[in-house]
Amino acid sequence: MRTVFDPGNLFVSESDWHDAEKRDNFLQHLLENLDYINDYQITKIYWTDELEKLLWDSPQLPPWRLNRDWNLPIVQVIYRAFNNTKECIQNSKNLTSCLAQPSLDCSEIGDLTLLAFLELMHIVIDRSENIYLCLGASRIKEDYFFSCDCHSFQITPLVIAKPAEWLNHINLALDYWPNSLDEIEKFQTALNIMFKKLNSKPIYEYEFSNAFLKDIVKTKVHREQIIEYAAKRLTLNQQEAAKDSYLKDEYLAQTKEHRFRITQRPSSTRIHYKYVKRKFRFLRYYGEGEHDDGL
Repeated sequence: MRTVFDPGNLFVSESDWHDAEKRDNFLQHLLENLDYINDYQITKIYWTDELEKLLWDSPQLPPWRLNRDWNLPIVQVIYRAFNNTKECIQNSKNLTSCLAQPSLDCSEIGDLTLLAFLELMHIVIDRSENIYLCLGASRIKEDYFFSCDCHSFQITPLVIAKPAEWLNHINLALDYWPNSLDEIEKFQTALNIMFKKLNSKPIYEYEFSNAFLKDIVKTKVHREQIIEYAAKRLTLNQQEAAKDSYLKDEYLAQTKEHRFRITQRPSSTRIHYKYVKRKFRFLRYYGEGEHDDGL
């Protein structure tokens, strides 16, 4: 699914630009959105020649274009990150602007910018596509609706208000699940993404046994839960994990291993692990019907 950028992601008013806090928010918001989109190849950003002209050739240039200290670094960011992910679409039918509800106030960055954006939205309506709408840093999150008099198709985009929300639109179970032992770095990437979603960091160094890797490769179900709760367990110490009402981490004296839950009853899938030289070693994943295996 493609994305459209609220004009406030790339265009900023002079008053906001000269306010250090607002300028920093604008730049951080832009950079983080582009980093998430590029790093995880989530989407492409629809763009038009008209918006491109406003960014580079309009008499009313964005204030960062006029600031010698900022012009070069931001231009480099745009060429490196934005151009890498944008996809230009043509207004071959000379479509005019469409209607946005609620209205998008772009008065401080120029009415021409808003018109060019609404023309882009009209092209998307003509293509009958559903899209993401990535809001600018100063925009309040709410539901938007785009329509016109000449098309029956209407757009209610999925709204992205904060860059971290892109993480919710990554299919970890499909795109980051290893199909062989040679692809196990995908599982490590999935855990790293989940740490970001949990807004936490692992407190252990960790490693995987060959048996665990083989279990993971052949697993077809509960993939999302495996990623989520394996990552969560790595962010908790032993006492916290034991008290967690979902994980129910416990020590198995007969095998001298620990285990924690991935899914609740009746499936009761679990991961077994132990500590090896202060590292957290994942030993086995026991799926449905294997509840008592490993005991």
